[in-house]
Amino acid sequence: MRRVVANYIFPVSQPPLKNGIVEFDDSGTILNIIDTKGNLTESGSLEYYNGVLVPGFINSHCHLELSELKGKITPGLTLPDFVSEMIAYKKQSDSANVLSAMVLHDDLMRRNGIVAVADIANTNRSIEVKYNSKIYYHTFVEALGLHGNADEVFSTNLKLKNQFAEKGLAVSIVPHAPYSVSDDLFRQISALAEKEISILSIHMQESAFENEMFTSKKGKLVDLFTRIGIDLSNWLPTGKNSFESIADRLPHHNIIFFVHNLYSSFQEIKKAIKDFKNAYFVLCPLSNYFIENKYPNLDIFLPFSEKVLLGTDSLASNTSLSILEEMKAIIIIKSGISFETVLQWATINGAKALQIEKVFGSIEVGKKPGINLITDFDFTNMQITEKSKLSVIV
Repeated sequence: MRRVVANYIFPVSQPPLKNGIVEFDDSGTILNIIDTKGNLTESGSLEYYNGVLVPGFINSHCHLELSELKGKITPGLTLPDFVSEMIAYKKQSDSANVLSAMVLHDDLMRRNGIVAVADIANTNRSIEVKYNSKIYYHTFVEALGLHGNADEVFSTNLKLKNQFAEKGLAVSIVPHAPYSVSDDLFRQISALAEKEISILSIHMQESAFENEMFTSKKGKLVDLFTRIGIDLSNWLPTGKNSFESIADRLPHHNIIFFVHNLYSSFQEIKKAIKDFKNAYFVLCPLSNYFIENKYPNLDIFLPFSEKVLLGTDSLASNTSLSILEEMKAIIIIKSGISFETVLQWATINGAKALQIEKVFGSIEVGKKPGINLITDFDFTNMQITEKSKLSVIV
């Protein structure tokens, strides 16, 4: 048994404990939490750390398959040109390089204190990495297709889903984005999701050009589709923003991760929460800034803090897969936001959304959440700083 203490423990499930003690066994399962009321008198077999102890992080949006693209994409392109560059690089990708990059960055995520990941997959390349990983993965097999080949696309994705499931990995088929999935494909994805009560994810309003495409069938996203040979002649604009345009194509009772929401309005978020009983909103601020030179408007999400998650997106649009770095970005974007709020987004909210909160997300007896130490913590303001660092305790 190990017994650890720090200046503060942030269990997430209760207020912070000054000089609190956590006891856990060799497997990392928490046996006891001792509130010393700030008066630490015990010393026997204690490991004392200067900093704060928090649960392991949940990365609620990642593309592990794209790890090979680190440093290869030009920042600030906006989404259509970002996609163009990514397509060009992926055509040149080498399977061995892709695999080694995934292995490396899976390990780095664990070293960055991440214990669970909601990960997008378009191929079977990540199966063995995830199977052998110390991280819990839920894989979203991503379906794309605007042509009249929905049956073929869905069949291919179903086979891929089964490959992950055969390894005992959590997996579901999900739509890529409002602008890249046909009505027929949406129907098949939603029907399966309702049948299996599965978790869904969809990239939502990551670009202003997405809304423009739906309102007028104009803009750089439409130009991109034309350039890469996707026929939009039968695709009709709705005259509405993308979220409103596809809301009735998604099941309203499944857990759904709406990812990015960079160009969403407060009213759209409010309506999504009303209409979708288990809606969550994943923010990836560093990726958004890399692609669009824009951060999400946190003010529209703060009233719904229990519904907000954090993700890193991929190394095609980020410099690292670190939730701590995303948390640092959040406190820069929104001065005055509490550390406890941001920590909730990084831990228990993601665990609940992935339905793994019985193990992860908070420091509680019986759980095995992983424990991270954050140093260079501002105890005066009870906040992380740009200099804060992380090390994994268990």
